[in-house]
Formats: sequence, C-alpha cells, structure tokens
Amino acid sequence: MLRPALLVVLAFPACAQPSPADSATDPLCGCPRLSLPAAPITDEAGLGELLATVQAALYPDEDGALVGVVAVKDLQFFRAWTEVETVADPPYERSYTIQYDPVVLADPPEAAAVAAILAHELGHVQDYLGMEGEALLDFAGWYASQDPATSDELAAYERATDEKALQRGCADGLSAMRTWIYAHVDAETLAEKEKDYYTPEEITTWVADNGSCADE
Repeated sequence: MLRPALLVVLAFPACAQPSPADSATDPLCGCPRLSLPAAPITDEAGLGELLATVQAALYPDEDGALVGVVAVKDLQFFRAWTEVETVADPPYERSYTIQYDPVVLADPPEAAAVAAILAHELGHVQDYLGMEGEALLDFAGWYASQDPATSDELAAYERATDEKALQRGCADGLSAMRTWIYAHVDAETLAEKEKDYYTPEEITTWVADNGSCADE
C-alpha cells in the first residue's frame, strides 16, 4: 500500500521554480537555441538523436543518465519509463526510456514540438533520478492509481512537469505538440489532456506572466 506521507512529497517534485543561479544551465531561451532538424522526424534513430540533443542542452544535470527511446503501440503518445529490472540500482545506473507511440513517426509533428515534449519527459526522468528505488516504486504505484479524468493531484504533477519545459523556453513547441495531440485523440481523451496538461491558450498565458526568449 502506498504511504500517504510519501505521496505528498513525490506527487509534486517539479513545482519548484528555478533560482537565478540556475539561469546559466536552465535558460528561458534553451529550446529556441537547440539545433533542430528542418524536416519532421520519421525514424527512431532521429528521435534518439533529438533526445540526446535535448538532454545535453536543457538537462545538463542529467549528464551520465542512460536514457533511450522505445516504441510502444497505442501509448498516446509519450511516457518516461524506468526499466523495472534496474529500479533497485543507483539512480544514475538505471536504464530509463522515453516510450513513444509509433504514430508520432508515421504522422510526425514538427521537430520543435517533439523537442518540447521530450523536454517534458526528461523532466520526469529528472524526478526519477532524485528517488531511491523504494521511493520510485511508491511513486509509480501512486501514478498508476490516478484516474486521468478526475485526479487533481495527477493534473498538478503533470502541469508542474510542463512548467519544466516552459522554463526552458519550449513554449512554442509545447503548444504545437498539444495542437497535434488534440487532432489525434477522441473527445474523451481530449478532455483528459486539457485537464492534465497546459493547453495552447494556457501556455500563451504562462508566457505573458513569465516572459519569453524574445524578452531577453
């Protein structure tokens, strides 16, 4: 059974805002400065290369973490995962993957959108790297128990993780990714996505409140 006290700590690890001391490694212009392919990404090798680029540029604190990509059919659409057999290993010796739905390559969004959602997923990996094995298992149990249609706690956690991408300058890409996702889901799933993650309109409001690369 999940311990309630632990749930409170693990459900919201992404809520803290970056301090000024982090600005050199966590810049608001981080995403716009990425070197992105001009064409949409249509193969796993390209997705893996983009992941490595985003990880190195936007999450230098994850240097040395083993993060790969793997296809999972009908995933809708990305998920950060810790390989179960490595959970008990020290955090930087585990194997992490960004799982993706193959439709992302079959009908790809623009590269900036994919970079932004990878920034979101690497935000989850950042959380996992801060957890020992038992805590990570407890967190996974909590997350799996949440109903995306009704859970306010799940929405708070995912929106806080969105903010990690937004704080790294990925607003335009994240907005484009959400627009792409909305065109690929049914009405019920759309309602869940709009509840649990920033919508394009909410991203615009976040930028107005927090600034953008153009403001530097």
